[in-house]
Amino acid sequence: MIIVYSVLIFILGALFTSFFHLIAQRLPNKESITGRSYCPHCHHELRLIDVMPIFGYLINRGKCHYCKLPIPISHLITEFIGGLLFVGSYLMVGFSIELAIAWIMISILMIETISDQTYMIVIDKIWIIGIVPLIIIRIFQGNILTYLLSAAIMFSILYLFSWLGQKIYHREAFGGGDVKLYLFIGFVLTIEQGILSLFLAALFGLVYGLIRKNKTNPEIALVPFIFAGVVIAFFFGNSMIDWYINLLGV
Repeated sequence: MIIVYSVLIFILGALFTSFFHLIAQRLPNKESITGRSYCPHCHHELRLIDVMPIFGYLINRGKCHYCKLPIPISHLITEFIGGLLFVGSYLMVGFSIELAIAWIMISILMIETISDQTYMIVIDKIWIIGIVPLIIIRIFQGNILTYLLSAAIMFSILYLFSWLGQKIYHREAFGGGDVKLYLFIGFVLTIEQGILSLFLAALFGLVYGLIRKNKTNPEIALVPFIFAGVVIAFFFGNSMIDWYINLLGV
C-alpha cells in the first residue's frame, strides 16, 4: 500500500504545485486565481490535458498547443519537485499531524519561492493564510507558547540583521517580506531548528552568490534558499543538531 499511496500523493503534490504556480504568477499581477489557465504568449485558454501537471508538458513537448512557442521548463521542474516533496514528507512522517504541518509548510513556501523568483515579491496574504492552521494545530498539540516564542525570536533576529544591513551598507540586507516570512516559519520550526534553517539558507545563498558573482544584477531571490533550509531543518534538524553537539563533546 505504501507504493500506491506514494504514487497518489506524488500526483496530488504535482497537482497542487501546478495550482501554486498559478497563484504565484497571478496574485502579484492582481489577477483572479479562479479563471481558466492560458498561454502566457498567445493568451489562448488551455485545454484540460494541457494543464495536467508533468504530463501536459510532456505531451505538448514543452510547447503551447496553439502558438507552438516554448513553455518554460521551470513549470515541469517545479511540479516534479512539488510531487517529490509531498511524497517524501509522507514517507518521512507517515499519516500524522506532522504530515499536515509539512504539507502546509511546503505549500506556502512553494508559492512564495515561485513569486520571489519571478517578481522578487513575498506575498504576505499567502503566509498569513498559512499561519492560521499552524496556530490551530500548535494549540491542539499544547505547545503553542514554544512556537510563538520561536516565531518572535526568528522574526527579531531577521529584523535585526535587516536593520544592521541597512545601517552598514545603506541598502536592504533582507527584504521586508523575507523577514516577515519567518513569523510563519516560527510556527513550523523550534528555535533551534529555525536557527539551523537560517544558517543553511545563508550557506546556500552564499554558494549561489559566489557561482553567479559575475552577473550584472547583484540581487538574488532569498526565499528558495530559505525554503531549502526550512525543509532540511524540519525533517533532519534534530539529528543534525544532536550530531553537532556530540561532535563538540558536549
